[in-house]
Amino acid sequence: MADPRNELADIIVPAAPEIVATGSSLLLWAAVGGVCVACIAGAAWLWHRRRPARALRRVASAVARQQDTVPALAARLDAWARARYRLPRVDAARCPSGIDPAAWSEWVMVLEPLRFAPPPSDGYAALAALCETARAWERHV
Repeated sequence: MADPRNELADIIVPAAPEIVATGSSLLLWAAVGGVCVACIAGAAWLWHRRRPARALRRVASAVARQQDTVPALAARLDAWARARYRLPRVDAARCPSGIDPAAWSEWVMVLEPLRFAPPPSDGYAALAALCETARAWERHV
């Protein structure tokens, strides 16, 4: 007669799975980790690169909603230009590279009175036009 322990052993206690070589899966996990790190770094770089455009969009939105006074919004636009083009101050004579010097000079000449003079009646419209011009520069620079 057959020994029931030997005959029923595979049913009661299944055979252990074979050990899979871990070298190739470790290499795969390292590659997946490297790709994830590269994707995160790329997303951070893109987010940092688009920061000036987001700041200009916030200024343009504040101008459209007239959330602040004309001189305060003009000061925010001036700060954006200084940060975007890494200028110590916005000057008509010092045009950033990639921008038409005549257009830059005109832009600065419109911005200065809005910032320092008493606000004109069409100040918000002038600021909106300045924001549109700056937005066009963002696309081409």
